[in-house]
Amino acid sequence: MNSSRSYLVNALIDWIIDNGCTPHIVLDTTCEGVIAPSEFAQENRLVVNVSGTAVRNFKLDPDGLEFDARFHGESHHVSCPTGAIIGIFARENGEGMGFAAQKAQESTSNAEPAAHDETPNLPPHLRLVKD
Repeated sequence: MNSSRSYLVNALIDWIIDNGCTPHIVLDTTCEGVIAPSEFAQENRLVVNVSGTAVRNFKLDPDGLEFDARFHGESHHVSCPTGAIIGIFARENGEGMGFAAQKAQESTSNAEPAAHDETPNLPPHLRLVKD
């Protein structure tokens, strides 16, 4: 089965916008495959306003997230696997959801799977959801 993360993020974006708030996504910039301006990240976390007026060419599907955004007036293309999305919340009230970080694709060998014990640095009222 596909990861539920992209479906949950899409639903939460709709919910946040329907309630008149601004959706922000938190990306883990240390995840493999993340293309984002790391100079704007704090503690390897990049918070991005993904409202329709803030980003262009927004695409989120089970494979990943892509959009174009401006950071301090400079245009950047952001691309990442869905596993790099570690949270989504409304700027106005902090309502949203956090996700466990996924560092890299788990191998298909008989080796012990990597532990996902890294808790994202999110607002304290968000709950961590493991998919």
